Amino acid sequence: MSGASKMKRTIRATLLLATLALTACAAPPVPKEQYFRLVATAATDKVAHPIAGVVEVVPFAADGVAGERPLLVTTNGVKLEQRNYAYWTDVPVAMLRDQTISYLRAAGLADKVVPSELRVGGIYRIQGDIKRLEQAVVNKKSTGIIEIELSLIDENSDALVVSKVYHAETPAADDTIDSAVTALDAGLNDILKRFTADIDAR
Repeated sequence: MSGASKMKRTIRATLLLATLALTACAAPPVPKEQYFRLVATAATDKVAHPIAGVVEVVPFAADGVAGERPLLVTTNGVKLEQRNYAYWTDVPVAMLRDQTISYLRAAGLADKVVPSELRVGGIYRIQGDIKRLEQAVVNKKSTGIIEIELSLIDENSDALVVSKVYHAETPAADDTIDSAVTALDAGLNDILKRFTADIDAR
C-alpha cells in the first residue's frame, strides 16, 4: 500500500472520529428527574358539628395508571401519557390519603382522625377512590384535573353517611409541570373543603 493511500485512510478515520465526537457533543442533555408532592393547605375553618370519637381513614384506591407515580398528561381527555422524568414523591393512593388525614385534623372533624393501620377502632371510616389525577393541555392552555370518590361510612352499620364523586378542574398559570401541580394542589383543597362541609352537614 502506498504512502498516499495510508494518508487518505488516516484522514478519513480522523474525520470520522471528529464527526462522531461532534455528534456526541450536539446530543441534548438527559433531563433531570423531578419529584413533586401534592399538598393541601391546612383547613382554616373548624367544623360546626365535630364527630365525638375516632374516624379512621383507610388506604385510598386507584385503578391503572392513576395509581402510579409518573405524572399524567392528556391532550384530548381520552388518551393519557406518563410524563418522562416527572414523578410524585409517593404513590397517589398514599399521598392523597395522608393529605386527607392532615386536612380533616386541621378542620377538627373528630376527636381523632387516624390512618386505619393504627387499628384503634373508629366509629366511622373514610374511603377514597382516585378517578382522575392529571394535567390536561389544550392549545397550550393547561388545567389540573382531580376527581376522587370519597365516602364516610358508619363502622357499626356499614351505612353510607356521605358518599360522592368530587371533581375539580383548576386552570394552571402556564403549561409547565410545576404550574399543573400547583393547580392540582388547589383542586385537592377544593375537594377536601367540600367533603368536610358535607360531613359537617350530615
